[in-house]
Amino acid sequence: MSDPFESCAAEYDRWYDSEKGKTIYENEARCIKKLIESCCKDKILEVGVGTGRFAVLSKNVFGVDRAFSPLEIAKQRGIPVVQAKAESLPFRDKTFSCVMFIVTLPFVENIYLTLKEAKRVLEDEGRIIVGEVFLDSKLGSVYEEKKTKGHPFYRLAKFYSFTEFQKILYQCGLKSEKVFGTLKEYPFQNPECEEAEEIDMKNFSDLPAFVCMEIKKW
Repeated sequence: MSDPFESCAAEYDRWYDSEKGKTIYENEARCIKKLIESCCKDKILEVGVGTGRFAVLSKNVFGVDRAFSPLEIAKQRGIPVVQAKAESLPFRDKTFSCVMFIVTLPFVENIYLTLKEAKRVLEDEGRIIVGEVFLDSKLGSVYEEKKTKGHPFYRLAKFYSFTEFQKILYQCGLKSEKVFGTLKEYPFQNPECEEAEEIDMKNFSDLPAFVCMEIKKW
């Protein structure tokens, strides 16, 4: 079966220009920018950069992706890119002040190696930004159902609960600093423009569809 990230790159990118896609993107972008502006001081690496839709939110971003086709689109957006796997980044230690994963981690081959590589190329006081859909959100449960039905993208994914992901971070020598969320009622209500709100990691009931995390070394 062909790799959908190669064969469907243009189709995937066009979805962001649809009526629903634009609203979802604007909310996700607002959430991500809140963290970029507060904790990304210099050179940024986006792992799983795809077509560059989120890399354009900040200057001085370099992108890597295992699939070649989306990188061609990212280059057209002015993003310097290289084809590489998340588990083996072609950069020296402590090269970046910030590493971003935007809906990427469910699709990597080994999440532990991926996070340890991000930690390796990150400066000591640097930050990792993760934008993710977690299994215990309404959207996460929808994605998991689509996975079981053989969806071309989601059949490849391993979705994590919020608590499970926190444990993975700890095992990799990382921990969450701040967590924000948006798209609280999506997908059971049409997406609307909303502000990203901070999530209390110790006392939350329903996770929003999209969660952004600021992560640091410990």
